[in-house]
Amino acid sequence: MKQILFGLISGIVASLGMGGGTILILLLNLFTSIEQHKVQGVNLVFFIPTSIVAIWMNMKRKTIDYKVAKQVMFFGVIGAICRKLVII
Repeated sequence: MKQILFGLISGIVASLGMGGGTILILLLNLFTSIEQHKVQGVNLVFFIPTSIVAIWMNMKRKTIDYKVAKQVMFFGVIGAICRKLVII
């Protein structure tokens, strides 16, 4: 029951643009016995549908600059690959 409530709170916060994942991680860490690495995994899974909804809404409102989005995506992928290749 707690997890459902925490997901609802995080969804509301995410829809306001304040980073629902941060709240989700905080709530799950403080009020459940779920291990930290599992909480981070839950947060990643939580991020997928919320980001899809955000993208869909912004596409509907025509607020996406696709030229900038393509550049950011390209260099984001390059940065992720570089990060994965270099162990820091």
